[in-house]
Amino acid sequence: MTEPQPATAPRTRRAPKGEKRREELLDAALQVFSMEGYSGASMAQVAAIVGISVAGLLHHFPSKISLLMGVLQRRDEVNQRIADEVRAEKSLSGLLGSLRAINRSNATAPGVVRAFTILNAESLLDTHPAWGWFQERYAGIHRRMHGQFADLVAMGEVRADVDIAGLVEEILAMMDGLQIQWLRFPDQVDLVARFDTYIARVDAAIRA
Repeated sequence: MTEPQPATAPRTRRAPKGEKRREELLDAALQVFSMEGYSGASMAQVAAIVGISVAGLLHHFPSKISLLMGVLQRRDEVNQRIADEVRAEKSLSGLLGSLRAINRSNATAPGVVRAFTILNAESLLDTHPAWGWFQERYAGIHRRMHGQFADLVAMGEVRADVDIAGLVEEILAMMDGLQIQWLRFPDQVDLVARFDTYIARVDAAIRA
């Protein structure tokens, strides 16, 4: 009879070396952007944090613009995953819950929020390399949220007389504005509690 073989521990899949380095560079860029903004940041600063040469950085990101786009896209991908995990079913509670979850995640990463807020403000100039990205990002969020609330009206979960466009604008203004207040007065502004209270008021005001 063959002796039973000891169970082999499952191998943990390791990220390829290039992918790991890319994530390190994005983390470093986020750190620099949060302190210097895009215009004040340099590729040399990012490379120095990771401990590689500028030439090594350019191998992964051939320009400062491509590095900026990498930081912005990764941030949105994280938020989208969080929203998808919470919004398991199409309902008003699911939609509002996804907004709460994104805000709670942001509250754990002030550096990320600071960098994103600075880049957002800088990109109000149409000469900024991220101007088009932010324009399309906000337009896409408006379209997506408008469609989600419209579906909930059709399902009878949201009142038919709700101004959906105005509601979406208000929610986004609250999220962005509250983050600025929190970054400026972190000891006074409870980002999670304030936003949760606001969303509870929205729920009560629009639920059919």
